[in-house]
Amino acid sequence: MIPVLYKQQMRDLDAHMSQALHIPSLLLMENAAFGITTAIYERFGTDASVIALCGTGNNGGDGFAAARQLAAKGCDVRVMLVGKPDELRGDAAINAAFFGERITEITDEAAAHAHLKNLNGCVVIDALFGVGLSRDITGLYAVVISLLNDSGAYTVACDIASGIDADTGAVRSTAVRADETVTFGCVKPGHLLFPGRAYTGRLTVREIGVSDGFDLGGMYAVTDSIKLTRRKADTHKGSFGRLACVAGSQGMSGAGLLCAGAALRAGAGLVTAGVPASLQSVFSARNPESLTFALDEFAGSLSEHCTDGLDRLLEGKTALAAGPGIGTGNGAAVAVRHMLGHYHIRKVVDADALNIIAQDISVLHEAVGDIVLTPHPAEFSRLCGHSRDEIQKDPLRYTHEFATKYGVTLLLKGATTIVTNGAQTAFVTAGTPGMARGGSGDVLTGVIGGLMCGGIEGGMCGFDAAVYGAYICGKAGEAAANALGELSMTAGDTLSHIADVTKAMTA
Repeated sequence: MIPVLYKQQMRDLDAHMSQALHIPSLLLMENAAFGITTAIYERFGTDASVIALCGTGNNGGDGFAAARQLAAKGCDVRVMLVGKPDELRGDAAINAAFFGERITEITDEAAAHAHLKNLNGCVVIDALFGVGLSRDITGLYAVVISLLNDSGAYTVACDIASGIDADTGAVRSTAVRADETVTFGCVKPGHLLFPGRAYTGRLTVREIGVSDGFDLGGMYAVTDSIKLTRRKADTHKGSFGRLACVAGSQGMSGAGLLCAGAALRAGAGLVTAGVPASLQSVFSARNPESLTFALDEFAGSLSEHCTDGLDRLLEGKTALAAGPGIGTGNGAAVAVRHMLGHYHIRKVVDADALNIIAQDISVLHEAVGDIVLTPHPAEFSRLCGHSRDEIQKDPLRYTHEFATKYGVTLLLKGATTIVTNGAQTAFVTAGTPGMARGGSGDVLTGVIGGLMCGGIEGGMCGFDAAVYGAYICGKAGEAAANALGELSMTAGDTLSHIADVTKAMTA
């Protein structure tokens, strides 16, 4: 796991290192520059023809310091400043002074075109703006960024690609398309959230000091370092929980089958699929490893009289996975409200159940248990009442507000999945565009349900199950894409690769 900090938190951390830990700010800048230097030197050696393209702030100071270090290693280095040297202040001015009159000033569009038109074969350090950017980029800087993007250079962004909002990932009118980004201390949300993630390239984190005594908060990026615990020898199926999976309706039995199958792959000791009575034989034949329980139905869907059956189904269960393929009729609505308001167990709720909740969001105030909701952006829009465009501009804000208000864990599915319970937030970047097809969410629901029961003995809490579930499904999807291609893979292929992922994760 890698800590993730907002830009204000990063400013506070820098101040803490300088003031409380007595690390000089000039040394912090030197350490940041070493991160850039190391990345370029390891990739290109002394063959690199380097241009440090600097702004007049501290990010530019990082660029000047890296240029000096690379020159000391024997690289061919040039430094360019968008602005004039007398605009530099503090540590940035100190590092720029090394180059003196060798600094090429870019003060108008003609100079920008003259120096940035064709940089094929060059390595450019993007040190124009840092994480503190809070305005749209216009004028000369916009021209410089456009020319850099079209120049053919290999671009290494210093801390964050210039033009990307560090807190939201938004593009501030225009942005550098970096091949690689070296960030300092901690990852920022803008590296992980689209569209910023598309401008980041390969991301490396370099330490520049220490954070002793500083509260890094509760945000982190999930990495391949997360593991599952190996099972003890003296366990039995009861050690790994009992999951009720309420899913499926006429024409939507596949959703329930994927969900139940994924729960078993994720470690649940015993899975019982609660389905409309007419589908019981379908589930028994297609998924013999799970039990089935017939619920009262009307025309192939749950009826309004299914609650007594739900009570019997949920008796003694560790966790509940509900929603895939149940429809949104009156019977399904009665079932969802009943399941939310009863049974003090872990619950993961998805698909049709989310659309039912969106019709009367107040049901969440009466819900009991450790609840995970797993919407995609359209479903979340219906749940929270904001448009998809609004959510996309600041997904952290809206997911955090929703999770806090309703006391749930919210997993917002996407190319970067956000999991938050208000106090903790995780970013999961595992996955592939090949997972953008029907059934992928049903697999995720089952995996989370299975982890709530038996990913480890005693099961995981909702937040942890959601984080691990998103990661496992993402890596399984990547494996399916590698084997079959993004175009042809299905949700069932993701399911079939879960075992490969969990095996690799088991210590």
